[in-house]
Amino acid sequence: MPEKAADSAESLAAQKAALRERIRRQRREQPPGLARARSLEAQQRLLDAPCWGAARSVALYVALKGEVSTDALLEAAWQSGRTVYLPRVHPHEPGRMSFAACAGFAQLRPGPFGLREPEESLPGFGAEDIGNGFAPDLLVLPGLAFDRRGGRLGFGGGYYDRFLDDARLHCPRVGLCFAFQVLRELPLEQWDQRVQFLCTEESFVCL
Repeated sequence: MPEKAADSAESLAAQKAALRERIRRQRREQPPGLARARSLEAQQRLLDAPCWGAARSVALYVALKGEVSTDALLEAAWQSGRTVYLPRVHPHEPGRMSFAACAGFAQLRPGPFGLREPEESLPGFGAEDIGNGFAPDLLVLPGLAFDRRGGRLGFGGGYYDRFLDDARLHCPRVGLCFAFQVLRELPLEQWDQRVQFLCTEESFVCL
């Protein structure tokens, strides 16, 4: 790698690391009661959105501590009869994940990184299965930060970036986060994936 390109890559990596630490700190400092109220408001905004109403199958995730909760979304999806796909990482293959159709909280098990994941007995769908048994109508993504052009800063593992880079997935992508996680612009690289919608406790916007 040329010297200038290496310096630029190091600079981007440093900017991303600083942003991740800053957002994590803001999440930790958020009072629990306020976080719960904001989470409920953000989820309700997504439940009221046309893209949710039109979706018969949804690729969601189970939120980590500090993230906008997704429990209300999961419960609403299951109660309405939607197919719910949840991610499952591959612990021996860094950066790789798949999705499994999950019918309720009882089918979740503890996974790596503090995640709750679909139990191993449920069939998994990889990027190669898009359109062949796996075709969600809506994809809801977590992220440490998003920007106003749909840029997304993940947690550093590259799981969603790799999956979406490999998958020919044409459904709407919604970034779900707290309003303070939406920044004017993010330091992004060419493989960083984008979203078309942003949902926070303050608004649901098309980008």
